Amino acid sequence: MKDSWHADRIEEAEEFWRDEQLDPAATFQTVKCIEISNSARRSLEVDVAVEERVALILDGVKVAELFCLPSQLEELAVGHLVCEGHLGGIEDLVSARVDGKNIFCEGRGEVIMREARPTASDLKVSPEAIFRALDEINVSAIIWRRTGGPHSALVVDEDGAIRSFCEDVSRSSAVDKAVGSALMAGADLSRSVLITTGRLSSVIVSKAAMAKVPVLVSRAAPLKAGIDLADRRGMTLAAFARRPNLYVYAGEERIL
Repeated sequence: MKDSWHADRIEEAEEFWRDEQLDPAATFQTVKCIEISNSARRSLEVDVAVEERVALILDGVKVAELFCLPSQLEELAVGHLVCEGHLGGIEDLVSARVDGKNIFCEGRGEVIMREARPTASDLKVSPEAIFRALDEINVSAIIWRRTGGPHSALVVDEDGAIRSFCEDVSRSSAVDKAVGSALMAGADLSRSVLITTGRLSSVIVSKAAMAKVPVLVSRAAPLKAGIDLADRRGMTLAAFARRPNLYVYAGEERIL
């Protein structure tokens, strides 16, 4: 049984994971397409990731509309509210409830938009711990292997132990979900590394800074605004992370 047809172009895509039972909230659907290769054409049935728009409502006020895979929506809500500064941490959240395409959250006290402060963390992490976490993406990114659509994000502690792993069609939502999942699992994000497959833009760096994550790593490229923001916030930023190379653009002192 082959599990990466979109990357490996397997010959019998219509047989791909045929025995798997899909739940009603499946994050992918089967569609038909035509493969054109030189002068040859053939009909295929392939899986594509699903994108839906959900509303995030905090204390009766809609604070965001998010495009995402329809999964791990509570984690998405927690992570987004923290990463965007609506909440100082998970301790400020009373409840999160999913109702259809709405996520209703209740916070403690008045909603105040917070600003990220410079990162204060003496965390040290080895390149090998980072590479081990990156290897996990190839194992755990089931929806990516099946469709080629989502980004992945994960949170690991200073020893490289994985505290959360999430996929989403939006790299921002993938980061939100990974942060939210880690917080719900009791992780101390100030002693953690956030790893993503998406570009390190100022948006992604800002999310990590707001969540108090000191080290941010990607297999993809950094953007100049992301590097500048990481430098201002005292964060460690590394990109193009592929064994054995790690390119550090800010905060190299946290990499052993």
